[in-house]
Amino acid sequence: MSKLPWEDWKLLPCHREDAVFSKWSLVRDTILKRIDLRLVDRIGCYRVGASYSSRRTHPTILIFGHHAKRPNTIEKSLKVINEILESHDLSDVRVEFIEDRTSGYSDDDEAKETGVFDQRVIQFPSMPGQSLSLEENSESSGTLGGFFELKLPSPQEPKVVAITCFHVLNPTEVGKTATTKARIQRWREEGIQPDDQEASNLKVYHPSPRMIREKTRALKKEVSSIQTPSYILWDELAANDQPLRKGDKMMYEGAKQQMLDCKAFIQGLKDFDPGFGRVWAASGFRVRQALTIDGGRHKKPTSCDWALIEVPDERVSSNTTPDGHVLKRSPVPNNLDNVRLCLWGQKSGYSEGDYYSLQDAAVKHAMIEGKEVSVPTVEHTVIPSDTQSGFFAKPGDSGSLVYTKGSHVVVGLLFAGNVVKPRTSMFTHIHDLIADIKSITGATEIRLR
Repeated sequence: MSKLPWEDWKLLPCHREDAVFSKWSLVRDTILKRIDLRLVDRIGCYRVGASYSSRRTHPTILIFGHHAKRPNTIEKSLKVINEILESHDLSDVRVEFIEDRTSGYSDDDEAKETGVFDQRVIQFPSMPGQSLSLEENSESSGTLGGFFELKLPSPQEPKVVAITCFHVLNPTEVGKTATTKARIQRWREEGIQPDDQEASNLKVYHPSPRMIREKTRALKKEVSSIQTPSYILWDELAANDQPLRKGDKMMYEGAKQQMLDCKAFIQGLKDFDPGFGRVWAASGFRVRQALTIDGGRHKKPTSCDWALIEVPDERVSSNTTPDGHVLKRSPVPNNLDNVRLCLWGQKSGYSEGDYYSLQDAAVKHAMIEGKEVSVPTVEHTVIPSDTQSGFFAKPGDSGSLVYTKGSHVVVGLLFAGNVVKPRTSMFTHIHDLIADIKSITGATEIRLR
């Protein structure tokens, strides 16, 4: 690769006729077995080049991680990968090591971008696509995906719960007792059961206090910008029943109405109670074998990252996005290859991307009994469809439901992505999501409300 900065390179999906296309799963899994994964975050295969012309891009395996810490590991891993490629008659496939910033897509101090705050979120009972957060950690927020109905073994009405990602509502250990810290660690490793009374302390806000503060600040700034010297003069003249020129009067009345709307919005935010519910059940940071990965052959696990929120009836709403897309439960496509997918996230607003058949591998890192352990997973991947904006999702969008364009059928739950190219996003397939929720909650039937 030339000396062009990484951000200037263009990335496209590999073509079905590329030799690596049909061999990627085997090549990927072999790489995961044979190289040192301690500095690796994810592995993917894309066409990389200096332009969006297919003729000027080349199939390339991208190893994202933190190899700058130990540059000598690159040479060792590269040698192994090239041997693997040669054994599969793929010697022409290139390999690049990229410094990565892969993360769960919750909003934090790294995500300074203002979100898409819809005023109706404080007028309606709730609104999928808008922010939520844990009461004790309101600076980190994600997105309310929507509502599910669970049929439990006991003879009762179906239980309605809201859904987002566990990492969005993952409680902090800061300032906690040793007992509470141990409980939080257990939740992360094993998940949260519905009968866990301690989880009732995990209170959820929707929208998040941070987004309320940001919107209030933006509205106050808008009010200040309206109060120009001309507006102040017009306001004084109007207060004293002095006539305004026709053009000035139109501008004054428009500006005044805008300011009144802003002030009413600010007051509405001030009066609004964001209390939404409590965490009822969650996956923790577990992995599991998934039927939708590698054709259900159970070669590599996939990530579980979901949380269900018990919500009072008065805060339950329909599964309708801010732009009016009514989300549906069926029919889920049997094959997602190249299907155009959509989401509505609190940071991205409405966004589109394409399902990518060459699924990325992600690597989870953890300390277990004092030893660093690396667990590779395979994830469903979406690539951005808009080459100008270059993203499908942004930090803060975790918890959004991913759905098909046009038919609006839910196919999964967004939980992570990459903040450097190829800016792919990862989601849990709806079939795997439902299977895992059943395993934690004991529900016999789960469906989109």
